[in-house]
Amino acid sequence: MRRMIGGFNISGRSTDLDRSDGKVLGLVERYAKGRKTSNLAGHGGNLTGVYPDAIEFQRVCLTGAGGRYLAECFAMAVLFNWAVVEFALEGLLRYRGYGTLVFGLLGPWMFFIFFAYLELFAPADSPIYFDRKHRKVYKVLQSGARRWGFFGPRKSRLVAYDWDLVDAEHHTTLQASTATASRVHHFVFLVRKSEGDPTIADHFTFAGVDFVPELWEYIRRYMENGAAPLVQNEFPPVSNMGAYVPWSDFGAVVPFLDQPGRRWKEQPWKTLFRYIGMPVTVPLYVLWLFFNRLTVWTAQKVEWPQQIVDAIGPLVTEQDLRTDAYRRLRPGPPPEM
Repeated sequence: MRRMIGGFNISGRSTDLDRSDGKVLGLVERYAKGRKTSNLAGHGGNLTGVYPDAIEFQRVCLTGAGGRYLAECFAMAVLFNWAVVEFALEGLLRYRGYGTLVFGLLGPWMFFIFFAYLELFAPADSPIYFDRKHRKVYKVLQSGARRWGFFGPRKSRLVAYDWDLVDAEHHTTLQASTATASRVHHFVFLVRKSEGDPTIADHFTFAGVDFVPELWEYIRRYMENGAAPLVQNEFPPVSNMGAYVPWSDFGAVVPFLDQPGRRWKEQPWKTLFRYIGMPVTVPLYVLWLFFNRLTVWTAQKVEWPQQIVDAIGPLVTEQDLRTDAYRRLRPGPPPEM
């Protein structure tokens, strides 16, 4: 099992002096809006929507990935408890190792409770918008106390920040296992309280990004230089909100439900191993599906203020590219009819 060593320093003041070299653990570089960082610029597949004067990132449909960590932690906790009871219970009771026994039985469930706290009652949608027309950044914010103290729902809403109060940084954290250690790159945005008060009031993150300078340069050029959101021959992402059908994934773990004849013909050995692994893969998938539905049922609907909806406008489509005479959306010729 992997673990993260260290995190993001998002406290204090967001100034070049306060966050200079060596003062913030994990900080690689702090970016300036008026300076080119990289000759390359690109969203690397992170772009999830294009609007007339805004770009959208990280709009993840909760039904697509929710419950994964809950399912994994549940399975590991059950297996660990079985191993403790099967191989260590008699010895711990004989030598009165009651503390070790309690920790061995309850410890794994702490991870399950932690991810239940994170995944259940989460926002159903968590997009980040960069609106260059109004020079704003919009993000989902959860506020207020949870309904039942430590656990339960709380209010989710879309909030707006001035682009001029947003600072961008490149951070790394150490991801380690018993065999290897590697650095993971993150793109972190800090939000200052006001023009005269650089105290960090909020933050948002693009986690696990391998091309931070290029992604920042893409956003910087879009917001500061009026660059087109799409490159030549690229089409705008298609929103998949509400289109996820969980049973459509069943073919990934149950081969005979998804074109069995073709699978046997094209990948006989791989298909054979999938059949052999079905006693394990199918129960794991069903377990994930249960926790996935649980995250969906408890998800909190995000409140969308009408002024933000009006500012963002409708999603850009392929038809918009055909009528874009000044090529503001995408360089090059319009799509062929």
